[in-house]
Parts: sequence; C-alpha cells; structure tokens
Amino acid sequence: MEQGIAPICELYAIQIMPVPDSTYFGDKPGGGGFTYGEARKLTDNDRKIEILKLRLDSFLISQVKSLTEKTPDDTYKIWSPFPLTVMTLLSIETLGHVIGDVKEVKKKHEQEFSKKIATPIYKLTDKRLSDGISKKFHAAFKALHGKEDKKALNVYSDIIHKYQRNTFTHGYQAKGVYLSHQLDVPWAKDEALGFLTINPYMFWDLFECTFKIVFEKISINKEPKWRKNALSYFDALLE
Repeated sequence: MEQGIAPICELYAIQIMPVPDSTYFGDKPGGGGFTYGEARKLTDNDRKIEILKLRLDSFLISQVKSLTEKTPDDTYKIWSPFPLTVMTLLSIETLGHVIGDVKEVKKKHEQEFSKKIATPIYKLTDKRLSDGISKKFHAAFKALHGKEDKKALNVYSDIIHKYQRNTFTHGYQAKGVYLSHQLDVPWAKDEALGFLTINPYMFWDLFECTFKIVFEKISINKEPKWRKNALSYFDALLE
C-alpha cells in the first residue's frame, strides 16, 4: 500500500504551481491592471507596499464597502447585514495576516492560528475588545448556552471570533454574538445575559478606519515590524 502511495504524492507535488504571471494581481496607481508577473519583478519595498494596498483596496475594501452604500432616500442599496458581518471578520483576519508574523504565530499557536492572527486587529479597532471577560459574563454565558467555555474565551474578541466568525462561516448562525443595525455603537456586551451585539455597519466602519491607519503607518515605516511582515505577506502571495 505504501509503495502505491508514493508515486501519487510525487505527481501531486509536481502539479502544484505558482499563480500564473498573466493573472490579475490588483490595480496600478492611477488605474489599470497589475499582473502577478509584474508583481514578481518588483524590488522596491515602497512600491510593493503601494501595490499591496491597492490590491486590498480593490479586492477587499471597496467590494465589501459596497454592502454599506445607501440610496438618496437613506435606505441601503443592498440589505445584507449578515454577509457584511462575515466579510468584516474575514477582513480583520486578512489584515492580521498582513501585519502579523505568520510563521511565528503558526509555530506557537497551530491549533488556534486564525484567532491568534486576528486578535491584534480586534485590539486595534477597539482596545476594549482585548479586555478580560468578567466572571459575571462567564456565568451568564454558561446559563445561556448550558456550558462554560472559559478556556477558549479570555478576551471579548475571542467571543466574536469563535461564536460569530466560526459559527457563521461553518453554519451561518451566530451564537453568543448577535446583530442589530439599530445599535448606536459598533458593539456592546450584555453582562447580565452573557452575549455581545454588533452593529454590522458601524463595526465595518471601525475596521475600515483601522485598515487606513495601519497602512499609513506601514507606508511611512512608523511600525517596522508591521512593514516587515507586510512585505513577507506580499512575497507569500507570489509563491
């Protein structure tokens, strides 16, 4: 049996190819397309950061933001709070990949990689999301769900990641985190009942602001570690 597996594995390895040079990578400054082949030829780090941001602006930010646009009579063009929330959480994790030391996080937290890579971004969007979860909240959470999850839930962003991001992604139903476009803040916690509430539109605005600030700091090298990791992310996209 083992002898039969080896040739198949070798064939599979041969078939793994980089993204073709002709594939669209993102936008050029001033407009127009930029290919993977052109991206692979870049040697100037400032240019790499510029192209990376334009890629994310066109493929992520502008497309997700379209879900928040309103008509002249102040109604949403596309009523999509659930998809908007899913895409916001995906965007948070993507930005985590940009500024995080991916290899180091994977080495230290292989089983919780996605949470660990996203946690710093939650903290950047709102420092209160990195607050430790209170005993009162844990008790109410247990009463609501019939179980406690203290080992996995240390800070409030952990609740969003596990019970909003994960359950939405795999079953399109949140637990412990609920949506309300009428909430007058991006997110709120109910200590007595043990759940969080998110305003999908304000939470997206919070992330978009964070995205802009992060790339401003990367561009001027105000955060050298972020810049180094962003360049590593750029190079990894081309492999």
